[in-house]
Amino acid sequence: MFMHIFDTSDFERSLRRRRWVGFGLLAVGVVGILCYFLLVDGSDVLPDFARGFYLGGASGISVGAVFLLVRVTYLLTHPEARKKAKIREQDEREKAIINQAFQFAGMFTFFAAAASMFVLVAVSMEAA
Repeated sequence: MFMHIFDTSDFERSLRRRRWVGFGLLAVGVVGILCYFLLVDGSDVLPDFARGFYLGGASGISVGAVFLLVRVTYLLTHPEARKKAKIREQDEREKAIINQAFQFAGMFTFFAAAASMFVLVAVSMEAA
């Protein structure tokens, strides 16, 4: 599904799809912020880190969505910038670098999670 959204064969169509993804992310962020203020803020049941997680996560998603929407809107309204962005996205060297970065991030995440589980099991079964 994601590969279909970011397919660059028809770049303008891909940008319109990305705009819809940005609106979806913005909706998720706004729901998270509303949950924080309406449900979590006055709650004595949740610890402080959980309340901070709601506010920080929802704010981060919202800000990221706004940046995505601004960039996509700029590219849709400026043909010269759209042309440069299309060339940059279709560059084979940059694709190879991005693929290697994702592979490294995936391997690092797996090994970090496995190592943290070994430590957590010894320290706290609840956290594990």
